[in-house]
Amino acid sequence: MVKLPIIVVILLFVFQISIVYPQNSKKTGKVTGLEIPRFVSLKKSKSFLRRGPGKSYKVDWILEKKNYPLKVIAEHEHWRQVIDFQGDEGWVYFRLLSGKRTIIILKDEIFLRKNSKKNSHPVGILKYGVIGELIETKENSCNARFQNLKGWINKNDAWGC
Repeated sequence: MVKLPIIVVILLFVFQISIVYPQNSKKTGKVTGLEIPRFVSLKKSKSFLRRGPGKSYKVDWILEKKNYPLKVIAEHEHWRQVIDFQGDEGWVYFRLLSGKRTIIILKDEIFLRKNSKKNSHPVGILKYGVIGELIETKENSCNARFQNLKGWINKNDAWGC
């Protein structure tokens, strides 16, 4: 009978400690152990975005751009729940995704700049929907490669930075 109060006190102590010292706020995937959410890209030029994690689920979207950026928001076995820059959500088979980070331009026309400073010399003009490979990020800007051009853009001008 004495063991029960001791167990209760221990459980209360452990519970109280977890409230005072919360666990790391970063969420990780139960399958991969990688951070969620995280950015990925498509490996193939044709991939199906399904309603659920399996081939038996209906295809809602067909994604037809290789390197198209997506954000993984959940994992279930061999399937990843993703969302794109327009807010479309679905499940993709894990082998169709790459860990390579890409970005997509959100504005009609922006300058690709030589360096991260706002008044830096432009090296090109990028249009809405252009996809580039992310190289690095700084406070408010991203360094990326768009075909044969490399330069910096504001984070607000692209999704995936």
